[in-house]
Amino acid sequence: MKKVKDINNTLFIYCRVSTSGQEQDGSSLGIQKDRGIKLSKKMNLSPVVIQEQGSGMKPYIPHTDEKGKKWGRPLFTELMDELEDGKIKNVWVDEDTRLTRFDQDQQFIHLSMKKKDVNLFVGTSTSPKKWDWITDLVDTIITKVNQQQIRTQVRKSIRSRVKLFNEGCYMKGESPFGYKLVDKKLEIDEEQSEWVKKIYNWYDDGKSTIWIRNELFVNGVRPPRSLTEWFPLRSISVILQNENYIGKDVYHDKSTSITHTNKCPSLVDKDIFDSIQKKFNHNRGHYQKVKRDFLLKGIIKCSDGTPMNCIGLNSVNKHELYRCNHSSRMYLKRKTTPCPIKKSLRMVDTNKYVWDLLLNTLGMSYNYKEEIKKEIMGNKPQYSKRSYNLKIKKFIKELMDMDERKMDLETRYYGGELIKKKYGILMDTIETKENEIMTKVEKYRFQLQSLDQKSKWVDWLGVHFDRLDILRQETDYTEMRKWITKYIHEVIVLDYSKDTRQHTLVIKFRLPLFNDKFVWKLNKDGTHKTDKYGRWVYEILDGETKMTNPFIHQKSLNRYRFC
Repeated sequence: MKKVKDINNTLFIYCRVSTSGQEQDGSSLGIQKDRGIKLSKKMNLSPVVIQEQGSGMKPYIPHTDEKGKKWGRPLFTELMDELEDGKIKNVWVDEDTRLTRFDQDQQFIHLSMKKKDVNLFVGTSTSPKKWDWITDLVDTIITKVNQQQIRTQVRKSIRSRVKLFNEGCYMKGESPFGYKLVDKKLEIDEEQSEWVKKIYNWYDDGKSTIWIRNELFVNGVRPPRSLTEWFPLRSISVILQNENYIGKDVYHDKSTSITHTNKCPSLVDKDIFDSIQKKFNHNRGHYQKVKRDFLLKGIIKCSDGTPMNCIGLNSVNKHELYRCNHSSRMYLKRKTTPCPIKKSLRMVDTNKYVWDLLLNTLGMSYNYKEEIKKEIMGNKPQYSKRSYNLKIKKFIKELMDMDERKMDLETRYYGGELIKKKYGILMDTIETKENEIMTKVEKYRFQLQSLDQKSKWVDWLGVHFDRLDILRQETDYTEMRKWITKYIHEVIVLDYSKDTRQHTLVIKFRLPLFNDKFVWKLNKDGTHKTDKYGRWVYEILDGETKMTNPFIHQKSLNRYRFC
């Protein structure tokens, strides 16, 4: 606050609004300031303007309430401190409620001004307020009436908002990313919703919020209510924790402390959402840089869904381990919940077990075989040979263009025109696009092969098993992790048996691959349905997405002796 020498010839002009919305009803800070300065000129007093936004319904001294919310008016608190020290003689407010609407503060403020013989000017009056018992009584009554009126208006507003919410309206301002407001109700935004699904899948696959932000930037996805090109990391975290995306809209009634719940269009699978929330709780406050990746990092979890720690080799551990996070926290004397996983899992054995189990499941799954068949043969030939050849030519030309772009980027980078970060992002984008094009070329070549065979049966099963045989020899963790994250949602470790010396694992697949069925379609008379080539028609019945298997440590059970 500005210090003044001549307090008798100075007028302290205090301007306050509760919210920014008050600027529309004639009581904005600017209007109050102009009125105060006009009166100071009329009275030949030097103006000192104090402008502040804060609630008049709460005590003006800065404090934190029982819910942890901060209240108070620091500038007015400083004004009252200066007043108590005898450094203020004249104060102006547009109306008495600008000082406070809180009845206890009102009596204290008036008593302090009366004791210090302060002149309080209100509105356009050039005569100071009289400090007598009648004025105090009237002011107290007016303050209490104003206080009750404000509370009544707030209750009416909340009741109105609750009523609209119960009618299906969205009452939290602008729609979340991925939605649009139609008649005040949430509806799916087709373009943005696809990016919301990608954000959830990326994070569930182990990508960081920084990686996701870079990917959104490269693809030109801008935050809806920001002037920057980049998504703030906080916005991505809010998206990943917003219950609207699983079809749940929540509104809290402050007047009754009742929480109301509505349904809204769902964008994300609830299992993925719940898994991500557990990951957020586990990672809260953990921002260390990851030195290396592990095959099942973020996928293998304790029985309550908490991700297990990945422990590398060191002077204590002779084997890389998946260790229960709860036991690590207990060792560090941190608060945690009890967990039945008392023994860690050897990483090499667990990785091999889960990898082999996935490949065996894919080998037996009719759903996966059908996926391979459709990939190779296609559902129906949509194009002629000429069309396929033209498409392949077009994609090969695109690949050549991609090579030229990469060479151009390298020239710019080594020539100092591009910074390393931007160069890396653009190169990653081009390589991702190249992989997508190569996949399409391979698909069209397979479909050309099926057209050459015409109605003959293509040996797609041979391709299927050949692919699995190649995968069994795979040793690159990056490639193996792509397959695991594509088909496995999480691996839950239930317990450890001392008698059998084995853990029990629950494998949760993203698709119903386990125990699915292959059945022939039949006519009403019991004969087989056939297609136009006279072949029997079949269908695939979905299996389960979860299987429970004991993970047996082979050496501990003397596997080779039993052989």
